Amino acid sequence: MAVLLAQGEGLSERTQTALADQVTWWLDWRSEQRNAILDCAELPLPGGARQALALDLLDLATAVYLADLAVPRGANEAWVRDVELVLAVREVDFWQAQEPALARLLQRLSGDNFSFRFHPRVATEPGPSAPPWLLTDSVCLVSGGLDSAAGAALLLRTDRRPRLLTHRSGNPTVAEAQDAVIEILASKWPDQFRFSPVRLAPSSHRTHALPFPPPDQRENSRRCRSLFFLALGAVAAAAEGVSEVYLYDNGMLTAAVPLSEARSGGFTTHSTHPVVLSAFSALLQAAGWHVHVLNPFLYQAKGEIVRTYLQPVLSPTEIARTVSCWATGRRQRHCGGCLPCLLRRTALLAAGLPDEVYDLDLLGNPRAFVGTDAYRNLVDLLAWAAKVLSTPELRLPLEYPSLLEVQQGGAQVMDVVRALRRQAMEIFAVVQRHFPEAARLMRELP
Repeated sequence: MAVLLAQGEGLSERTQTALADQVTWWLDWRSEQRNAILDCAELPLPGGARQALALDLLDLATAVYLADLAVPRGANEAWVRDVELVLAVREVDFWQAQEPALARLLQRLSGDNFSFRFHPRVATEPGPSAPPWLLTDSVCLVSGGLDSAAGAALLLRTDRRPRLLTHRSGNPTVAEAQDAVIEILASKWPDQFRFSPVRLAPSSHRTHALPFPPPDQRENSRRCRSLFFLALGAVAAAAEGVSEVYLYDNGMLTAAVPLSEARSGGFTTHSTHPVVLSAFSALLQAAGWHVHVLNPFLYQAKGEIVRTYLQPVLSPTEIARTVSCWATGRRQRHCGGCLPCLLRRTALLAAGLPDEVYDLDLLGNPRAFVGTDAYRNLVDLLAWAAKVLSTPELRLPLEYPSLLEVQQGGAQVMDVVRALRRQAMEIFAVVQRHFPEAARLMRELP
């Protein structure tokens, strides 16, 4: 088990000394020895009695995000990690009571076994000063991708006044895409929204900084990032007295249906799964916050999102400034071989938009990549689409039992099934029309 001590300066010296021999990594984003940077000066904070819990939630989500990076996964059976976090909090009784629910939430989100030891903070520091009160009616999380840009556009087109939030992780390509989306939205709906960028990233290059794993030794799946994103949205919503936090993601990635048996369980991301969003909302309710996280794109295929919400208001050039790639920042452009790239490419073509340039022309020439992870991604996606289209609608929950889990998050199983079938039809139609080699591969799959 990896034991991580977060915000050590909030613990008594006696506690720190007692834990020192157990600690795998020390995580710090406040003291002179900090090995991470957290800048949330633009994030509104609740006042009064709610501020302590809001600061705790930010610290907790920050610690989980950094722990996720610091503890790399193994292969196969070692994929699931055991992580214990020791954290100093202001509302220790609340967090101790919520520890089982929090562990279950993180298990659903990441597939990992998280546990927590909460200690009271030995000193309380004043929270960051909130920006002047600004009239908004909701909070919208913007990642820089197609779906979140479409969601923000949807809110603005319907005369909503959201606060848009971004997480700056230190990836310049993602930051550029986020800035582009904000710039485009501001040009079309000036003065209709407020923007709060929040920065959180490891930073241990200073002389006295605590060590942190270098980039090539960090975990790159980043399954826990969405907890930090959700925490930002919840804190902003509580500060502004609004109840709705919007996180937009298409039905296929949200439902987290494994493309193959090898991708079952924790091998498939659950970052926006209805159960995760419901569990996070329940945590907020336990805190007395009337805030709910919503994903209006749960029942949408990705091409439908582009066609319905982006094309009417954004030009192809503006749409192209978003990013979807899991390898963003490690390549000059979209890699073309990860699942988000494949879904993006088929969605844009399904909507009649021009094809983009990718590092790998996986769909155009799949045989050239046999033996690579990219080729396995394509084979799994095509096999999934073929299976979904050839299976009667009512049998799909039997073929993919994990679909039944969406009910626990308040979603309608058959509406999710229909969205998945439309996604599969979208993939099939694009492959047949534009990529003869991939279409031949699809016919040859067992």
